[in-house]
Amino acid sequence: MRRDFPIVHIARWQDGSWLGLDDAGLLISCGEAGLVLVAFDRATLPWHAGQVLRAGESHGGLILFRRSVRSTNYGEQGRLLTGFWRDEGRVWDWRNRIVYLPKSP
Repeated sequence: MRRDFPIVHIARWQDGSWLGLDDAGLLISCGEAGLVLVAFDRATLPWHAGQVLRAGESHGGLILFRRSVRSTNYGEQGRLLTGFWRDEGRVWDWRNRIVYLPKSP
């Protein structure tokens, strides 16, 4: 699946209707919409992604920032995300894939 670089803030996607979803519901909904979820929640999102798969569902993919990336450092987040997408991510099939940024050497 080849994609351009679509960025949609969850608060603006479908008038914020996804804001109240639990993690599994959000992952499934992103999969149905063909969206890759980008987040900081390394504690629960990978676990919920596994639960989604075990339940026979799919998710649209997950990009998580490692602990070394500060949640307030938007410049670093943007550079990591756009660089990764340009160099690798845009040509991947994202279904059920999880990637951590920055990638390990």
